[in-house]
Amino acid sequence: MSSRHSLWRLNWLVTSIIVLHLVLAVATGLSPDEAHYALYAYYLDWSYYDHPPLVGWLQWPFVQFLNSDLGLRTLPMLLWLISLGTLLQLVDELFPYVGRIRIWHTRPDVLVFSLSPMLFLLGMAWVPDTLLLALTCRVMLLTWRLAKTTDQATRDWCELGFYLGLAGLSKYTAVLLAVGVVLSLTQHQGLAWLKRRGPWLAFCVAALCIVPVIYWNISHDWASLRYQIDHAHGSNHWRGDRVLSYFLILLLVYGAGLLWWIWQGTSKASGFLKVELSATRLCLYFGLPGLALFLYLSGGGRTLPHWPANSVLALLPLAALGCARADTAYRSSTRALLGFQLFGTALVSALMLSAGIGKDNALPGQSTATNPFADLHGWSLAATHASRLAEQEGANSLAVMNWTLASRIAWYARPMSVKVINSHKDQFDIWFGPVLNTDKVILVNWSVMHFAPPTQAQQFSRCTPIDSLPVVHLGRQIAHFDFLLCDGWQGHKESSTP
Repeated sequence: MSSRHSLWRLNWLVTSIIVLHLVLAVATGLSPDEAHYALYAYYLDWSYYDHPPLVGWLQWPFVQFLNSDLGLRTLPMLLWLISLGTLLQLVDELFPYVGRIRIWHTRPDVLVFSLSPMLFLLGMAWVPDTLLLALTCRVMLLTWRLAKTTDQATRDWCELGFYLGLAGLSKYTAVLLAVGVVLSLTQHQGLAWLKRRGPWLAFCVAALCIVPVIYWNISHDWASLRYQIDHAHGSNHWRGDRVLSYFLILLLVYGAGLLWWIWQGTSKASGFLKVELSATRLCLYFGLPGLALFLYLSGGGRTLPHWPANSVLALLPLAALGCARADTAYRSSTRALLGFQLFGTALVSALMLSAGIGKDNALPGQSTATNPFADLHGWSLAATHASRLAEQEGANSLAVMNWTLASRIAWYARPMSVKVINSHKDQFDIWFGPVLNTDKVILVNWSVMHFAPPTQAQQFSRCTPIDSLPVVHLGRQIAHFDFLLCDGWQGHKESSTP
């Protein structure tokens, strides 16, 4: 069965995932990153402080015409399906017999993709990594076709350059895709491929695509590139235990059996046919550099689990091959691992819908125990309430203590400005500017990430509590928001004690 037919004849697992994505999209609010990139679309620009602009450009029509949480999640759900379809096509070309195998009446590549908790979540959250998933599969497919022949059409090279350019407009780490292209083509054709016109044409097309990013950085003193370098550097003390912790987290969030299946897919590489060995190397060239980079950077303490998503996706054809092999030799273990991942994905979905476990018993002005799933509920109400208080009190802006709290308030309260008290020169300073001496603000304090009132030296001279809003979900209070009226700004201080 071809990948195209497999995609259109959606099986039980893909259909269930689509339904679950729709339910979660309606029942949960935006995450901090989702709201942040929605603001990209609302405040269109050539590029932005922390990421290139494509994620905002593509979201713009959904912000304009489908102005809801479900509308903002339409694009990632579509991209999830496109990524799956392109992955099936890639697997069919790299390892044709894998697509003919069925486990639980489903192709192995569909299983390893759909039952990965992180890839499942990226299927409803619009972030640059969601966009890179589809682009990674497409770049790998084009590279594989170009590597197999020296009779290469100009159109193929232009298409490769275009997709690499789109990747560059998505995220700076997309340069790792270019590394995979170079390694793969060099493996197949030596350095002779660089003597042809096609690769340089692809380079020009890709470079032309990223001109907006270069223009924005020139206009802003290379702020974005300097931020990326500083963010990747992390803390001053590199620690090996952080790398081990990060590696274990990756295994958990991408699939408990992923490493074993990749090993099963590569362990007999010496016995492959030549084309199968080449296909294995293609996946490794696109997957391993990114994983190695992020594992190393995790030693500095600033690496997030979703960053290597496209590197993991590049290894999924090998994982599908290994899963198919393991189901023959170790059927019980393989299906137990798949069942564990199915349970994990279902559990995460249930916790998102129920807003986790535990109650918020703290009084106004106090913090409560951390419940990460409470983060997906209540922000729309809080932003609306804060805007109403600002109008009543004559405040000219809203405010939060930390930039991670700003995106949801700014999105749901738009076009009201939101000032970040503990600013570290970020995108919100570009959109709304720093706190001014003349500002009178409504400070929004969230119980799950609670800060002391900013009335220390060089902060506000007065911060008066004026209201509190409980967040009740399914009859249970999971958090609360405190609102303070602050004025008399005396300066700026970089940090505050949470």
